Amino acid sequence: MLNGVDLINLSDEDIRRARLAEVALVSQGAMNSLNPVTRVRKQIVDSFYDHGVRLTETEQTERIAGLLRRVGLEPEVADLFPHQLSGGMKQRVCIAIAISLRPKVIIADEPTSALDVVVQRRVMETLRSVQEELGAAVILIGHDMGLMAQFVDRVGVMYAGKLLEEGAVQQIFAKPQHPYTQLLMESLPSLVSKGALQGVTGAPPSLLNPPAGCVFHPRCPYVMERCKVEVPVFRITGEEHQAACHLLDEPQKALQRGSS
Repeated sequence: MLNGVDLINLSDEDIRRARLAEVALVSQGAMNSLNPVTRVRKQIVDSFYDHGVRLTETEQTERIAGLLRRVGLEPEVADLFPHQLSGGMKQRVCIAIAISLRPKVIIADEPTSALDVVVQRRVMETLRSVQEELGAAVILIGHDMGLMAQFVDRVGVMYAGKLLEEGAVQQIFAKPQHPYTQLLMESLPSLVSKGALQGVTGAPPSLLNPPAGCVFHPRCPYVMERCKVEVPVFRITGEEHQAACHLLDEPQKALQRGSS
């Protein structure tokens, strides 16, 4: 839902109009989302023309320069091809395109996965600054729990296309309730103590033929018989915190799980 409108029920034309103007995407692979044989300027201008924004040449130049400056790039970048830019610069161009029509929602799909840690930080700082300037909501998709902890307010943990746990970021990291969330936390390296990193055993299921019951049960170390046949429902586990796990209906087992 966006402003009370169900996006799933929109026509193709209405979806085209909403795309970029209402909901924008910053994709995982900047080089794959940018046209390699078209200069940056033309790619930004295309977003204007596709949504009926008609500008004079002077207005167009000023607006593009403003967009690039907003993401920390010099206006001269508009005259370059994507292959002439570094990975971080390409990702910033993608952010500039995403905010060109001032959307209300920005979906960032692993925006830093191919970048080194220094550039990652700069890109995320850029995304945060434009979010605050526009007053837009950002949906950050990723596997980097450390990045999530630094950027987001709320976390939703998904597995095999299903939402398993959701809550305020502080609660998710301080007291994860779902076994999958706990295993994700245990996979993070620690600067305080030494020890073997704990991975999740097994392999992800096929989305074409997902397991019955809880989708995580084939890999869960606390699996019970009911997990194999019964889909768990969400249980409130704290203020602004909920999880879908049968262990939450088994206080004794949940207690043992928390002390392991």
